[in-house]
Order: sequence, then C-alpha cells, then structure tokens
Amino acid sequence: MTGRRYRRAARGPEVEKAVETDNRIRIVLYTQQPFVAEGLAAVLHGHADLELAACRDSLSGTIECLRSSRPDVLLVHLVSGISLSDLRDARSAESRCQIVLWGQDLGGEFAFQAMQLGVRSILPGNTSKENVLAVLGNVHRGVLCFERDLLESVLAQKRVALTPRQGQIVALVAQGFKNKEIAFSLGITEGTVKVYLYKLFKKLGMNDRLDMALYGRRNLFGGQPGPERTRDTAPPGQFSGKPVIPRSLLLVARKQPEAPVVH
Repeated sequence: MTGRRYRRAARGPEVEKAVETDNRIRIVLYTQQPFVAEGLAAVLHGHADLELAACRDSLSGTIECLRSSRPDVLLVHLVSGISLSDLRDARSAESRCQIVLWGQDLGGEFAFQAMQLGVRSILPGNTSKENVLAVLGNVHRGVLCFERDLLESVLAQKRVALTPRQGQIVALVAQGFKNKEIAFSLGITEGTVKVYLYKLFKKLGMNDRLDMALYGRRNLFGGQPGPERTRDTAPPGQFSGKPVIPRSLLLVARKQPEAPVVH
C-alpha cells in the first residue's frame, strides 16, 4: 500500500506539469532578424504562461509551421515584410491562430485591410516588453488591441473599392512589372492590361505608373516598400518570375467601418 501511495504521489507533479504546459500560450514568431528571435525567446523563458513554439525566417516556413504545430498566436515582425496575400495564407493555414503585427510605419489602408483579414493587434516597433507580453495574452483571450492613433488614421483614410483583378494589377505594378510581364503572370492579353490600367488611373486619380506603384506599396505590403521581383530563365518573348499577387484583394467598404474595440 505504501508503495502504491508513493507512486501516485510521484505522478502528481508530472500531471500538474502537463496541465501547466497545456495551458501555455504557444507563439510562432516570423522574423528575419536573429537578435529579435533570441531576445523574444529569452524574455518568454521567464514566463510560465507563454511559450515560443517556433521561430521561422521565411513566410513559407512560417505557414507550414502554422499547419503542423497549430499555435495560439502568430507574431509577425514587420521588418521582415509581409503582404495582404501572405496574411490571407496565414489565416487559411490555421484559422484558430490569432495574428499580431509588430513594427514601424504601418497604418492607413494596409492596416484597415489587415483588420478585415482578422489581425487582432498592430504594435509599434517601440512597444515596451511588458506591453508586448500583455498583448500576446490579451489577443489569445479574444481582445482586440489597437492604438487609438492607428484607429484614427485608418478611419480617416480615403477608400477606393478595387476588384480582385484590379488589386492584382496594382500589386504587380508596385513590384515594377511591365505590361507584357503582367499579362504573362495573369494569363491575359497585353491589350487587356492596358484597359485595366486606363480604368485604374481614372479610379485612383493618378497620372502615371509611379503614383500607382507608390499607392500599391503603401496599401498592399506591410513592413517594407514591396517585395522585389525575381527573374529566371524563360523562352524568348516570355517572362518567368515569381510575382507576389494578392489572390483575392478584399473589397474595401464604401462607408466608414465601425471602430474596433480599443483596450
């Protein structure tokens, strides 16, 4: 009898430890800066309720990690760069995971679209350690965490409703693609691209491709001016590249949206 009671007592702490581990908020970090990853890991090491489940330095690796490890929170370090299409892929990979964006110079249309995609918080790059940790816990509990100044900039942004195809073309122009390259990437004719561009110039009130490129970089990509296109070998007269194209750019509301809850 004594031996049996001893074994049960010995198993008790193991069970409690397992329960404690299960209650931790599991976080996946996407960053291309090793110091950021090491710093967050060191900070979380001292918090029993938070766990850095994984850190990835590529978007493809991050999305695969979301599918396999099913974390509670995805923390995106915006200096690494991300597009609306990337956010949509992350949301599709693990719908239960809450997304937090962390970095500088993010607001206006991109922030609005990110909120529409389900991003739960957007943190400035100079947010204190204590506030970052508090936000990670709050978004896991379903709280929306946005600064008032950011919300005001989002609500003040003038909105233009773009179709998904128009959004794709703006994204490609922002990456420096020419008409022939856009046509090849989207599987349409060069003449159709010219028609789209003519209508886009009128809708956006712009006169040239540079204005459209700047508009696209501000509104479709967060954390950097916009991904650089890459080329590889292609047959004469064709283009072979790896464009970043939002598969389904959200239609922006024509009326002002209701403000998210501020905490």
